[in-house]
Amino acid sequence: MTNDRPAVLVVIALIWAGIYLPGLGSLELKHEEPRRALPAVHMAASGDWIVPRVGSVPYLRKPPLLNWLIAAGFELSGGRSEWAVRLPSALATLALALAMLIFGGRWLGLQGGFIAAVFFLTNLAIVESGRLAELESVYIALTGIALVIWLWSWLAGRTGWRLWFWPAIFLALGLLTKGPTHLIFFYGILIPVLVYAKELRILLQPSHWFALALMVAIFSAWAVPCSLAVGQHGPLSVWQFWIRQITSRASETEAFRLQNWLLNFPQTLKNFLPWTPLLLLLWVKKERVAAPRSRALFKGARLGMVITCLVMCVLPNGSPRYIYPLFVVPCLLLAQLFVEYEDVPVITLSLRIWHWFNALLLGVASVVVLAIPFVAGFSPASLIAWVIGLAIALYGWVLWRYPRSLPGAPTRFLTGNASALTDSAGRSLPLALEATRQALTTAMVFVIAMMTYASAIVPRVNALTRDGPREVAAEIRRAVPSGIVLWVQEDQYRPFWYYLEPGARYFHSLSDIPDDARYFLLPQDSAAAFMRDQRWKGDQLKRLKEVSDNENKKFVVIAK
Repeated sequence: MTNDRPAVLVVIALIWAGIYLPGLGSLELKHEEPRRALPAVHMAASGDWIVPRVGSVPYLRKPPLLNWLIAAGFELSGGRSEWAVRLPSALATLALALAMLIFGGRWLGLQGGFIAAVFFLTNLAIVESGRLAELESVYIALTGIALVIWLWSWLAGRTGWRLWFWPAIFLALGLLTKGPTHLIFFYGILIPVLVYAKELRILLQPSHWFALALMVAIFSAWAVPCSLAVGQHGPLSVWQFWIRQITSRASETEAFRLQNWLLNFPQTLKNFLPWTPLLLLLWVKKERVAAPRSRALFKGARLGMVITCLVMCVLPNGSPRYIYPLFVVPCLLLAQLFVEYEDVPVITLSLRIWHWFNALLLGVASVVVLAIPFVAGFSPASLIAWVIGLAIALYGWVLWRYPRSLPGAPTRFLTGNASALTDSAGRSLPLALEATRQALTTAMVFVIAMMTYASAIVPRVNALTRDGPREVAAEIRRAVPSGIVLWVQEDQYRPFWYYLEPGARYFHSLSDIPDDARYFLLPQDSAAAFMRDQRWKGDQLKRLKEVSDNENKKFVVIAK
Protein backbone atom coordinates (compact mmCIF):
# COMPACT_ATOMS: atom_id res chain seq x y z
CA MET A 1 0.00 0.00 0.00
CA THR A 2 2.94 2.34 0.45
CA ASN A 3 3.19 2.78 -3.31
CA ASP A 4 -0.38 4.04 -3.31
CA ARG A 5 0.18 6.78 -0.72
CA PRO A 6 1.37 9.48 -3.20
CA ALA A 7 -1.64 8.83 -5.44
CA VAL A 8 -4.03 9.12 -2.51
CA LEU A 9 -2.33 12.36 -1.39
CA VAL A 10 -2.96 13.72 -4.87
CA VAL A 11 -6.63 12.70 -4.70
CA ILE A 12 -7.07 14.51 -1.37
CA ALA A 13 -5.30 17.60 -2.78
CA LEU A 14 -7.59 17.58 -5.83
CA ILE A 15 -10.70 17.28 -3.65
CA TRP A 16 -9.45 20.19 -1.55
CA ALA A 17 -8.70 22.28 -4.64
CA GLY A 18 -12.12 21.57 -6.12
CA ILE A 19 -13.93 22.62 -2.94
CA TYR A 20 -11.82 25.43 -1.47
CA LEU A 21 -10.26 27.27 -4.42
CA PRO A 22 -13.15 28.02 -6.85
CA GLY A 23 -14.18 31.65 -6.42
CA LEU A 24 -11.93 32.08 -3.37
CA GLY A 25 -10.99 35.64 -4.25
CA SER A 26 -14.11 36.67 -6.16
CA LEU A 27 -16.27 37.99 -3.33
CA GLU A 28 -15.27 41.05 -1.33
CA LEU A 29 -14.06 40.65 2.24
CA LYS A 30 -16.94 40.57 4.71
CA HIS A 31 -17.74 40.39 8.43
CA GLU A 32 -14.46 40.14 10.39
CA GLU A 33 -12.24 39.42 7.38
CA PRO A 34 -11.08 43.05 6.93
CA ARG A 35 -10.20 43.17 10.64
CA ARG A 36 -7.86 40.19 10.06
CA ALA A 37 -6.37 41.75 6.93
CA LEU A 38 -5.83 45.32 8.17
CA PRO A 39 -3.02 44.43 10.60
CA ALA A 40 -1.35 42.52 7.76
CA VAL A 41 -1.55 45.63 5.57
CA HIS A 42 0.07 47.67 8.33
CA MET A 43 2.79 45.06 8.88
CA ALA A 44 3.67 44.85 5.20
CA ALA A 45 3.77 48.64 4.87
CA SER A 46 5.58 49.55 8.10
CA GLY A 47 7.78 46.52 8.71
CA ASP A 48 6.46 46.33 12.28
CA TRP A 49 5.70 42.61 12.68
CA ILE A 50 5.36 42.72 16.46
CA VAL A 51 2.35 44.95 17.13
CA PRO A 52 -0.77 44.21 15.05
CA ARG A 53 -2.82 47.33 14.36
CA VAL A 54 -6.25 48.17 12.99
CA GLY A 55 -5.88 51.70 11.76
CA SER A 56 -3.38 53.34 14.08
CA VAL A 57 -4.54 51.49 17.18
CA PRO A 58 -2.84 48.32 18.44
CA TYR A 59 -5.21 45.38 17.98
CA LEU A 60 -4.48 43.10 20.92
CA ARG A 61 -7.66 41.04 21.15
CA LYS A 62 -6.04 38.26 19.10
CA PRO A 63 -2.40 37.17 18.60
CA PRO A 64 -0.85 37.88 15.19
CA LEU A 65 -0.16 34.53 13.47
CA LEU A 66 -3.01 34.90 10.97
CA ASN A 67 -1.92 38.51 10.31
CA TRP A 68 1.61 37.25 9.59
CA LEU A 69 0.30 34.61 7.20
CA ILE A 70 -1.86 37.12 5.33
CA ALA A 71 1.04 39.59 5.09
CA ALA A 72 3.21 36.77 3.74
CA GLY A 73 0.47 36.06 1.21
CA PHE A 74 0.67 39.69 0.08
CA GLU A 75 4.40 39.41 -0.40
CA LEU A 76 4.27 36.09 -2.25
CA SER A 77 1.38 37.09 -4.52
CA GLY A 78 2.83 40.49 -5.32
CA GLY A 79 0.05 42.61 -3.83
CA ARG A 80 -3.17 42.78 -1.86
CA SER A 81 -6.17 40.76 -3.00
CA GLU A 82 -9.08 38.86 -1.51
CA TRP A 83 -7.42 35.68 -2.80
CA ALA A 84 -4.19 36.38 -0.91
CA VAL A 85 -6.13 37.24 2.26
CA ARG A 86 -8.11 33.98 2.24
CA LEU A 87 -5.43 31.61 0.97
CA PRO A 88 -3.87 30.93 4.42
CA SER A 89 -7.20 29.59 5.69
CA ALA A 90 -7.60 27.33 2.67
CA LEU A 91 -4.02 26.05 2.95
CA ALA A 92 -4.47 25.39 6.68
CA THR A 93 -7.47 23.19 5.86
CA LEU A 94 -5.41 21.24 3.33
CA ALA A 95 -2.58 20.84 5.86
CA LEU A 96 -4.87 19.20 8.41
CA ALA A 97 -6.49 16.94 5.79
CA LEU A 98 -3.05 15.74 4.69
CA ALA A 99 -2.00 15.23 8.31
CA MET A 100 -5.09 13.09 8.87
CA LEU A 101 -4.21 11.03 5.81
CA ILE A 102 -0.50 10.68 6.63
CA PHE A 103 -0.46 10.31 10.41
CA GLY A 104 -4.01 9.03 10.85
CA GLY A 105 -3.30 6.58 8.05
CA ARG A 106 -0.41 5.12 10.05
CA TRP A 107 -2.81 3.76 12.64
CA LEU A 108 -6.06 3.58 10.66
CA GLY A 109 -4.50 2.31 7.46
CA LEU A 110 -4.49 4.20 4.19
CA GLN A 111 -8.21 3.68 3.70
CA GLY A 112 -9.01 4.97 7.19
CA GLY A 113 -6.87 8.07 6.75
CA PHE A 114 -8.56 8.72 3.39
CA ILE A 115 -12.06 8.42 4.89
CA ALA A 116 -11.18 10.74 7.80
CA ALA A 117 -9.63 13.36 5.49
CA VAL A 118 -12.66 13.35 3.14
CA PHE A 119 -15.08 13.62 6.08
CA PHE A 120 -13.12 16.61 7.33
CA LEU A 121 -12.96 18.40 3.96
CA THR A 122 -16.67 17.93 3.29
CA ASN A 123 -18.51 19.08 6.40
CA LEU A 124 -20.34 22.38 6.28
CA ALA A 125 -18.48 24.19 9.06
CA ILE A 126 -15.04 23.43 7.65
CA VAL A 127 -16.07 24.33 4.08
CA GLU A 128 -17.27 27.71 5.33
CA SER A 129 -14.33 28.52 7.61
CA GLY A 130 -11.74 27.25 5.13
CA ARG A 131 -12.90 29.79 2.53
CA LEU A 132 -12.84 32.82 4.87
CA ALA A 133 -9.98 34.91 6.21
CA GLU A 134 -10.86 34.02 9.78
CA LEU A 135 -8.98 32.62 12.74
CA GLU A 136 -10.99 29.40 12.91
CA SER A 137 -9.41 27.59 9.96
CA VAL A 138 -5.80 28.10 11.09
CA TYR A 139 -6.78 27.44 14.70
CA ILE A 140 -8.59 24.20 13.76
CA ALA A 141 -5.67 23.03 11.65
CA LEU A 142 -2.99 23.61 14.30
CA THR A 143 -5.04 21.97 17.05
CA GLY A 144 -6.01 19.06 14.82
CA ILE A 145 -2.47 18.42 13.58
CA ALA A 146 -1.17 18.41 17.17
CA LEU A 147 -3.90 15.98 18.19
CA VAL A 148 -3.43 13.60 15.23
CA ILE A 149 0.35 13.48 15.69
CA TRP A 150 0.00 12.83 19.42
CA LEU A 151 -2.57 10.04 18.98
CA TRP A 152 -0.45 8.34 16.33
CA SER A 153 2.71 8.69 18.44
CA TRP A 154 0.98 7.31 21.52
CA LEU A 155 -0.50 4.34 19.64
CA ALA A 156 2.96 3.64 18.20
CA GLY A 157 4.33 3.40 21.75
CA ARG A 158 6.41 6.57 21.66
CA THR A 159 7.29 8.13 24.98
CA GLY A 160 9.10 11.13 26.38
CA TRP A 161 10.20 13.93 24.09
CA ARG A 162 9.29 11.91 20.96
CA LEU A 163 5.65 11.92 22.12
CA TRP A 164 5.38 15.60 23.03
CA PHE A 165 7.76 17.67 20.91
CA TRP A 166 5.85 18.13 17.64
CA PRO A 167 2.42 18.50 19.28
CA ALA A 168 3.98 21.22 21.48
CA ILE A 169 5.21 23.11 18.39
CA PHE A 170 1.77 23.12 16.75
CA LEU A 171 0.01 23.97 20.03
CA ALA A 172 2.42 26.91 20.47
CA LEU A 173 1.45 28.16 17.02
CA GLY A 174 -2.17 27.78 18.14
CA LEU A 175 -1.38 30.07 21.06
CA LEU A 176 -0.13 32.63 18.55
CA THR A 177 -3.39 32.32 16.61
CA LYS A 178 -6.16 32.60 19.18
CA GLY A 179 -4.75 32.13 22.65
CA PRO A 180 -4.84 29.06 24.89
CA THR A 181 -8.46 27.89 24.56
CA HIS A 182 -7.46 25.19 22.05
CA LEU A 183 -5.78 23.36 24.94
CA ILE A 184 -9.29 22.57 26.19
CA PHE A 185 -9.88 20.48 23.06
CA PHE A 186 -6.42 18.90 23.07
CA TYR A 187 -6.47 17.78 26.70
CA GLY A 188 -10.22 17.20 26.62
CA ILE A 189 -9.48 14.27 24.29
CA LEU A 190 -6.11 13.17 25.67
CA ILE A 191 -7.12 12.82 29.29
CA PRO A 192 -10.10 10.44 28.74
CA VAL A 193 -7.96 8.37 26.34
CA LEU A 194 -5.24 8.05 28.97
CA VAL A 195 -7.82 7.26 31.65
CA TYR A 196 -9.22 4.36 29.59
CA ALA A 197 -5.67 3.16 28.90
CA LYS A 198 -4.71 3.57 32.59
CA GLU A 199 -1.73 5.71 31.58
CA LEU A 200 -2.65 9.05 33.08
CA ARG A 201 0.77 9.19 34.74
CA ILE A 202 2.22 10.18 31.36
CA LEU A 203 1.07 13.73 32.08
CA LEU A 204 3.39 13.85 35.11
CA GLN A 205 6.53 13.00 33.16
CA PRO A 206 9.19 15.74 32.78
CA SER A 207 8.90 15.63 28.97
CA HIS A 208 5.28 16.80 29.22
CA TRP A 209 6.21 19.71 31.47
CA PHE A 210 9.08 20.63 29.15
CA ALA A 211 6.58 20.63 26.26
CA LEU A 212 4.34 23.06 28.17
CA ALA A 213 7.36 25.27 28.89
CA LEU A 214 8.29 25.20 25.20
CA MET A 215 4.79 26.37 24.24
CA VAL A 216 4.96 29.25 26.71
CA ALA A 217 8.45 30.20 25.51
CA ILE A 218 7.39 30.34 21.85
CA PHE A 219 4.34 32.45 22.70
CA SER A 220 6.39 34.75 24.93
CA ALA A 221 8.89 35.36 22.13
CA TRP A 222 6.16 37.51 20.59
CA ALA A 223 4.06 38.51 23.62
CA VAL A 224 6.84 40.04 25.71
CA PRO A 225 8.18 42.40 22.99
CA CYS A 226 4.60 43.30 22.02
CA SER A 227 3.60 44.17 25.58
CA LEU A 228 6.75 46.28 26.01
CA ALA A 229 6.14 48.11 22.72
CA VAL A 230 2.48 48.87 23.44
CA GLY A 231 2.60 49.45 27.17
CA GLN A 232 5.93 51.19 27.54
CA HIS A 233 4.96 52.55 30.95
CA GLY A 234 2.85 49.61 32.06
CA PRO A 235 3.40 46.39 30.09
CA LEU A 236 1.54 44.38 32.73
CA SER A 237 -1.68 46.13 31.69
CA VAL A 238 -1.36 44.45 28.27
CA TRP A 239 -1.15 41.02 29.91
CA GLN A 240 -4.16 41.88 32.10
CA PHE A 241 -6.08 42.76 28.95
CA TRP A 242 -5.19 39.39 27.40
CA ILE A 243 -6.31 37.54 30.54
CA ARG A 244 -9.67 39.34 30.46
CA GLN A 245 -10.07 38.36 26.80
CA ILE A 246 -9.45 34.70 27.63
CA THR A 247 -11.81 34.54 30.61
CA SER A 248 -14.61 36.70 29.22
CA ARG A 249 -16.32 33.87 27.31
CA ALA A 250 -16.90 31.97 30.52
CA SER A 251 -17.57 34.86 32.91
CA GLU A 252 -19.38 37.65 31.04
CA THR A 253 -23.16 37.39 30.88
CA GLU A 254 -24.07 40.86 29.60
CA ALA A 255 -24.59 39.64 26.04
CA PHE A 256 -26.30 36.41 27.11
CA ARG A 257 -29.30 35.46 24.97
CA LEU A 258 -31.25 32.44 26.10
CA GLN A 259 -32.51 31.58 22.63
CA ASN A 260 -29.01 31.53 21.14
CA TRP A 261 -27.65 29.58 24.10
CA LEU A 262 -30.31 26.87 23.75
CA LEU A 263 -29.43 26.49 20.07
CA ASN A 264 -25.69 25.97 20.65
CA PHE A 265 -25.80 22.18 20.64
CA PRO A 266 -28.31 21.80 17.76
CA GLN A 267 -26.23 24.28 15.73
CA THR A 268 -23.12 22.20 16.42
CA LEU A 269 -24.82 19.09 15.06
CA LYS A 270 -25.98 21.06 12.03
CA ASN A 271 -22.47 22.32 11.36
CA PHE A 272 -21.13 18.75 11.07
CA LEU A 273 -23.56 17.89 8.26
CA PRO A 274 -23.69 15.84 6.09
CA TRP A 275 -21.98 13.45 8.51
CA THR A 276 -24.09 14.15 11.62
CA PRO A 277 -26.37 11.06 11.22
CA LEU A 278 -23.31 8.79 11.16
CA LEU A 279 -22.35 9.92 14.68
CA LEU A 280 -25.02 7.56 16.05
CA LEU A 281 -22.93 4.63 14.79
CA LEU A 282 -20.23 5.48 17.33
CA TRP A 283 -22.52 4.08 20.04
CA VAL A 284 -23.67 0.92 18.22
CA LYS A 285 -22.73 -2.28 20.03
CA LYS A 286 -20.28 -4.22 17.90
CA GLU A 287 -17.35 -6.63 17.98
CA ARG A 288 -13.87 -5.24 17.94
CA VAL A 289 -10.88 -6.44 15.96
CA ALA A 290 -8.51 -3.74 17.25
CA ALA A 291 -5.71 -3.76 19.82
CA PRO A 292 -6.30 -2.67 23.45
CA ARG A 293 -4.73 0.77 22.96
CA SER A 294 -6.88 1.37 19.90
CA ARG A 295 -9.98 0.45 21.92
CA ALA A 296 -8.93 2.89 24.65
CA LEU A 297 -8.45 5.59 22.03
CA PHE A 298 -11.90 5.03 20.55
CA LYS A 299 -13.74 5.02 23.87
CA GLY A 300 -11.71 7.82 25.42
CA ALA A 301 -11.88 10.13 22.41
CA ARG A 302 -15.61 9.48 22.10
CA LEU A 303 -16.20 10.39 25.75
CA GLY A 304 -13.87 13.39 25.58
CA MET A 305 -15.63 14.64 22.45
CA VAL A 306 -19.02 14.58 24.14
CA ILE A 307 -17.87 16.14 27.43
CA THR A 308 -15.84 18.90 25.76
CA CYS A 309 -18.66 19.71 23.36
CA LEU A 310 -21.20 19.98 26.18
CA VAL A 311 -18.89 22.15 28.29
CA MET A 312 -18.34 24.58 25.43
CA CYS A 313 -22.05 24.65 24.59
CA VAL A 314 -23.12 25.63 28.12
CA LEU A 315 -20.79 28.65 28.36
CA PRO A 316 -22.92 31.81 28.72
CA ASN A 317 -21.26 33.47 25.74
CA GLY A 318 -20.43 30.26 23.93
CA SER A 319 -20.88 29.81 20.21
CA PRO A 320 -21.05 26.74 17.94
CA ARG A 321 -17.99 27.95 16.06
CA TYR A 322 -15.90 27.67 19.24
CA ILE A 323 -16.28 23.88 18.93
CA TYR A 324 -14.84 23.63 15.40
CA PRO A 325 -11.39 22.41 16.62
CA LEU A 326 -13.19 19.33 17.95
CA PHE A 327 -14.43 18.28 14.49
CA VAL A 328 -11.25 16.37 13.69
CA VAL A 329 -12.20 13.84 16.39
CA PRO A 330 -15.50 12.49 14.96
CA CYS A 331 -13.86 12.30 11.52
CA LEU A 332 -11.12 10.05 12.92
CA LEU A 333 -13.54 7.98 15.01
CA LEU A 334 -15.90 7.35 12.11
CA ALA A 335 -12.95 6.25 9.98
CA GLN A 336 -11.80 3.98 12.80
CA LEU A 337 -15.31 2.53 13.00
CA PHE A 338 -15.28 1.48 9.35
CA VAL A 339 -11.79 -0.02 9.32
CA GLU A 340 -11.54 -1.69 12.74
CA TYR A 341 -15.05 -2.87 13.63
CA GLU A 342 -16.73 -6.02 12.48
CA ASP A 343 -19.88 -5.40 10.49
CA VAL A 344 -23.29 -5.28 12.15
CA PRO A 345 -26.67 -4.78 10.41
CA VAL A 346 -27.08 -1.12 11.39
CA ILE A 347 -23.71 -0.19 9.85
CA THR A 348 -24.60 -2.07 6.67
CA LEU A 349 -27.97 -0.31 6.54
CA SER A 350 -26.32 3.09 7.07
CA LEU A 351 -23.92 2.54 4.21
CA ARG A 352 -26.73 1.44 1.93
CA ILE A 353 -28.75 4.57 2.79
CA TRP A 354 -25.64 6.66 2.16
CA HIS A 355 -25.21 4.86 -1.18
CA TRP A 356 -28.69 5.83 -2.39
CA PHE A 357 -28.45 9.31 -0.88
CA ASN A 358 -25.35 9.83 -3.03
CA ALA A 359 -27.41 8.82 -6.05
CA LEU A 360 -29.90 11.57 -5.19
CA LEU A 361 -27.10 14.12 -4.70
CA LEU A 362 -25.44 13.13 -7.97
CA GLY A 363 -28.75 13.53 -9.77
CA VAL A 364 -29.26 17.03 -8.39
CA ALA A 365 -25.62 17.96 -9.10
CA SER A 366 -25.91 16.73 -12.69
CA VAL A 367 -28.99 18.87 -13.31
CA VAL A 368 -27.29 21.90 -11.72
CA VAL A 369 -24.21 21.47 -13.91
CA LEU A 370 -26.36 21.38 -17.03
CA ALA A 371 -27.86 24.72 -16.00
CA ILE A 372 -24.51 26.55 -15.51
CA PRO A 373 -24.30 28.20 -18.97
CA PHE A 374 -27.93 29.30 -18.80
CA VAL A 375 -27.54 30.86 -15.33
CA ALA A 376 -24.04 32.35 -15.75
CA GLY A 377 -24.28 33.10 -19.47
CA PHE A 378 -22.33 31.51 -22.29
CA SER A 379 -18.85 32.72 -21.42
CA PRO A 380 -15.52 30.84 -21.65
CA ALA A 381 -15.44 30.47 -17.82
CA SER A 382 -18.96 29.05 -17.59
CA LEU A 383 -18.36 26.66 -20.50
CA ILE A 384 -15.13 25.38 -18.92
CA ALA A 385 -16.97 24.85 -15.61
CA TRP A 386 -19.75 23.11 -17.54
CA VAL A 387 -17.37 20.66 -19.24
CA ILE A 388 -15.39 19.89 -16.06
CA GLY A 389 -18.58 19.54 -14.03
CA LEU A 390 -20.09 17.12 -16.51
CA ALA A 391 -16.91 15.03 -16.52
CA ILE A 392 -16.88 14.83 -12.71
CA ALA A 393 -20.59 13.98 -12.61
CA LEU A 394 -20.11 11.22 -15.18
CA TYR A 395 -17.17 9.78 -13.26
CA GLY A 396 -19.26 9.90 -10.09
CA TRP A 397 -22.13 7.99 -11.71
CA VAL A 398 -19.84 5.23 -12.98
CA LEU A 399 -18.05 5.04 -9.62
CA TRP A 400 -21.40 4.79 -7.88
CA ARG A 401 -22.61 2.02 -10.21
CA TYR A 402 -19.48 0.14 -11.32
CA PRO A 403 -16.61 1.04 -8.98
CA ARG A 404 -14.21 -1.69 -10.07
CA SER A 405 -14.39 -0.80 -13.75
CA LEU A 406 -12.88 2.67 -13.38
CA PRO A 407 -9.18 3.47 -13.73
CA GLY A 408 -8.10 5.26 -10.56
CA ALA A 409 -11.14 4.17 -8.54
CA PRO A 410 -10.26 3.81 -4.84
CA THR A 411 -9.99 0.02 -4.78
CA ARG A 412 -6.32 -0.79 -5.31
CA PHE A 413 -5.02 0.93 -2.19
CA LEU A 414 -7.70 -0.39 0.17
CA THR A 415 -7.85 -3.45 2.38
CA GLY A 416 -11.18 -4.50 3.83
CA ASN A 417 -12.08 -6.75 6.74
CA ALA A 418 -13.85 -10.10 6.49
CA SER A 419 -17.32 -8.53 6.47
CA ALA A 420 -18.51 -7.29 3.11
CA LEU A 421 -21.27 -5.38 1.40
CA THR A 422 -22.43 -5.91 -2.15
CA ASP A 423 -22.19 -3.15 -4.71
CA SER A 424 -24.85 -2.24 -7.28
CA ALA A 425 -23.49 -4.86 -9.70
CA GLY A 426 -23.70 -7.62 -7.09
CA ARG A 427 -19.97 -7.75 -6.33
CA SER A 428 -18.55 -8.10 -2.83
CA LEU A 429 -17.06 -4.96 -1.26
CA PRO A 430 -15.22 -4.82 2.08
CA LEU A 431 -16.81 -2.47 4.63
CA ALA A 432 -13.92 0.02 4.54
CA LEU A 433 -13.89 -0.02 0.76
CA GLU A 434 -17.60 0.76 0.54
CA ALA A 435 -17.22 3.63 3.03
CA THR A 436 -14.33 5.05 1.01
CA ARG A 437 -16.23 4.70 -2.22
CA GLN A 438 -19.21 6.61 -0.82
CA ALA A 439 -16.97 9.26 0.79
CA LEU A 440 -15.31 9.87 -2.57
CA THR A 441 -18.69 10.11 -4.31
CA THR A 442 -19.91 12.66 -1.76
CA ALA A 443 -16.68 14.63 -2.22
CA MET A 444 -17.38 14.78 -5.97
CA VAL A 445 -20.80 16.26 -5.27
CA PHE A 446 -19.17 18.93 -3.10
CA VAL A 447 -16.67 19.73 -5.86
CA ILE A 448 -19.47 20.09 -8.41
CA ALA A 449 -21.43 22.30 -6.02
CA MET A 450 -18.49 24.64 -5.39
CA MET A 451 -17.63 24.87 -9.09
CA THR A 452 -21.24 25.75 -9.82
CA TYR A 453 -21.25 28.30 -7.01
CA ALA A 454 -18.06 29.96 -8.30
CA SER A 455 -19.06 30.03 -11.96
CA ALA A 456 -22.80 30.79 -11.73
CA ILE A 457 -23.64 32.28 -8.32
CA VAL A 458 -20.65 34.46 -7.43
CA PRO A 459 -20.81 36.63 -10.60
CA ARG A 460 -24.48 37.35 -9.96
CA VAL A 461 -23.80 38.22 -6.32
CA ASN A 462 -21.03 40.62 -7.38
CA ALA A 463 -23.31 42.20 -9.97
CA LEU A 464 -26.07 42.79 -7.41
CA THR A 465 -23.83 44.08 -4.59
CA ARG A 466 -24.19 47.84 -4.22
CA ASP A 467 -23.38 48.66 -0.59
CA GLY A 468 -20.62 46.21 0.34
CA PRO A 469 -17.27 47.35 1.77
CA ARG A 470 -15.55 47.30 -1.63
CA GLU A 471 -18.26 49.44 -3.25
CA VAL A 472 -18.42 51.90 -0.33
CA ALA A 473 -14.65 52.40 -0.43
CA ALA A 474 -14.70 52.85 -4.21
CA GLU A 475 -17.37 55.52 -3.86
CA ILE A 476 -15.27 57.35 -1.26
CA ARG A 477 -12.12 57.10 -3.37
CA ARG A 478 -13.89 58.59 -6.37
CA ALA A 479 -14.51 61.73 -4.31
CA VAL A 480 -10.79 62.14 -3.53
CA PRO A 481 -8.02 62.87 -6.06
CA SER A 482 -5.85 59.91 -6.96
CA GLY A 483 -2.72 59.44 -4.83
CA ILE A 484 -3.99 61.72 -2.04
CA VAL A 485 -3.88 60.54 1.60
CA LEU A 486 -7.31 60.26 3.19
CA TRP A 487 -7.47 60.84 6.95
CA VAL A 488 -10.10 58.62 8.59
CA GLN A 489 -11.56 59.31 12.02
CA GLU A 490 -11.05 56.13 13.98
CA ASP A 491 -14.23 56.03 16.05
CA GLN A 492 -15.25 52.43 15.36
CA TYR A 493 -13.87 49.75 13.05
CA ARG A 494 -15.64 49.54 9.69
CA PRO A 495 -15.02 46.76 7.11
CA PHE A 496 -14.56 49.19 4.21
CA TRP A 497 -11.35 50.56 5.76
CA TYR A 498 -9.44 47.69 4.16
CA TYR A 499 -10.42 48.88 0.68
CA LEU A 500 -9.24 52.43 1.44
CA GLU A 501 -5.69 51.17 1.92
CA PRO A 502 -2.88 51.85 1.33
CA GLY A 503 -3.66 55.57 1.05
CA ALA A 504 -5.49 55.91 4.38
CA ARG A 505 -4.28 57.31 7.70
CA TYR A 506 -6.21 57.34 10.94
CA PHE A 507 -6.78 59.87 13.71
CA HIS A 508 -8.57 60.02 17.05
CA SER A 509 -8.27 63.72 17.75
CA LEU A 510 -7.39 66.79 15.70
CA SER A 511 -3.93 66.83 17.22
CA ASP A 512 -3.18 63.60 15.31
CA ILE A 513 -3.70 65.36 11.96
CA PRO A 514 -0.66 66.98 10.26
CA ASP A 515 -0.92 70.49 8.84
CA ASP A 516 -0.71 69.32 5.22
CA ALA A 517 -3.72 66.97 5.51
CA ARG A 518 -6.47 67.96 3.05
CA TYR A 519 -9.07 65.18 2.87
CA PHE A 520 -10.95 63.59 5.75
CA LEU A 521 -13.57 60.90 6.32
CA LEU A 522 -15.81 61.11 9.39
CA PRO A 523 -19.08 59.65 10.63
CA GLN A 524 -21.90 62.01 9.79
CA ASP A 525 -22.60 62.62 13.49
CA SER A 526 -19.09 63.99 14.00
CA ALA A 527 -18.78 66.03 10.82
CA ALA A 528 -20.43 69.24 11.99
CA ALA A 529 -18.33 69.57 15.16
CA PHE A 530 -15.19 68.72 13.19
CA MET A 531 -15.82 71.52 10.68
CA ARG A 532 -16.55 74.09 13.44
CA ASP A 533 -13.36 73.38 15.37
CA GLN A 534 -10.95 76.29 15.95
CA ARG A 535 -8.20 74.24 14.33
CA TRP A 536 -9.67 75.22 10.93
CA LYS A 537 -9.94 78.93 11.62
CA GLY A 538 -9.02 80.62 8.37
CA ASP A 539 -9.45 77.43 6.33
CA GLN A 540 -12.47 76.61 4.22
CA LEU A 541 -13.86 73.12 4.72
CA LYS A 542 -16.50 71.68 2.45
CA ARG A 543 -18.44 68.45 2.25
CA LEU A 544 -17.56 66.54 -0.89
CA LYS A 545 -19.72 63.44 -0.53
CA GLU A 546 -21.97 61.47 1.80
CA VAL A 547 -21.96 57.67 1.69
CA SER A 548 -23.72 54.86 3.57
CA ASP A 549 -22.38 51.39 4.23
CA ASN A 550 -24.28 48.10 4.37
CA GLU A 551 -25.36 48.79 7.96
CA ASN A 552 -26.76 52.19 6.90
CA LYS A 553 -24.04 54.04 8.80
CA LYS A 554 -23.49 57.42 7.16
CA PHE A 555 -20.08 58.99 6.51
CA VAL A 556 -18.95 62.32 5.09
CA VAL A 557 -15.92 63.10 2.93
CA ILE A 558 -14.58 66.58 3.80
CA ALA A 559 -11.98 68.60 1.91
CA LYS A 560 -9.83 71.51 3.11
